[in-house]
Amino acid sequence: MGFERFVAWGDSHGDHVCRSSLAALEKHIKEFKPKHRICLGDAFDFRSLRKGITQGENDYYDNLVSDWTAGLMMLSITRPTVFLCGNHDHRLFKLAEDGVGLVREYAKDGVSRMHRELKKIGARFYPYHYERGVYRLKKVAFVHGYTANMASVKQHAEIFAEPGGTVVMGHLHRIEAQNAIRHGGAKGYSGGCLCDIEKMTYASHRTATARWQNGWLYGVVNQKGEHKIWQAEKVGQVWLHP
Repeated sequence: MGFERFVAWGDSHGDHVCRSSLAALEKHIKEFKPKHRICLGDAFDFRSLRKGITQGENDYYDNLVSDWTAGLMMLSITRPTVFLCGNHDHRLFKLAEDGVGLVREYAKDGVSRMHRELKKIGARFYPYHYERGVYRLKKVAFVHGYTANMASVKQHAEIFAEPGGTVVMGHLHRIEAQNAIRHGGAKGYSGGCLCDIEKMTYASHRTATARWQNGWLYGVVNQKGEHKIWQAEKVGQVWLHP
């Protein structure tokens, strides 16, 4: 029975993207030729929205323009077939509902723009939601991620993976694989991130940041749900992926 190929990546964080990691992913996609290309979320950082941009704050506006440009560039290069909204991306959707005045109108326009761009490249959109935000490819479930602690990979596998299945998640920025306690077995994978870790200054005081690594996940799955997943990561200056 034939296998279909997939690649999953995430957490490029807009203009905080690591350009060399993105170039390596682009090359890998061209060589591997996956049928399914899953962006795990946080294509944009939207740090200005987190701070609460107000009218007349030019630096925040410039950050948003730069963030949009880099995020859309990443999407145009990788052309995902599936886009899972991450918690950073979700800031725009939240302000479109809860914001006030010009900020709310900007966010509404931003939501429309994001949907237009994703439709243009043929990507299916999944919201940042613990039920509706899960994409399933046979026995492989893909989520952005909803907790960020030492046990998150195992927790997500226990919650989202079916017996004998696997969950692939973003959000954590670290590379990790865990077996979950479940009848029939279940596995969880966190594939790293595509952001320039040195630029993520808001997390520089967190010791967990020391575990962050650039990377992505890829694999194969057949109609029975039988699957295999591999990790792409950088060793020294060389990207390793079989």
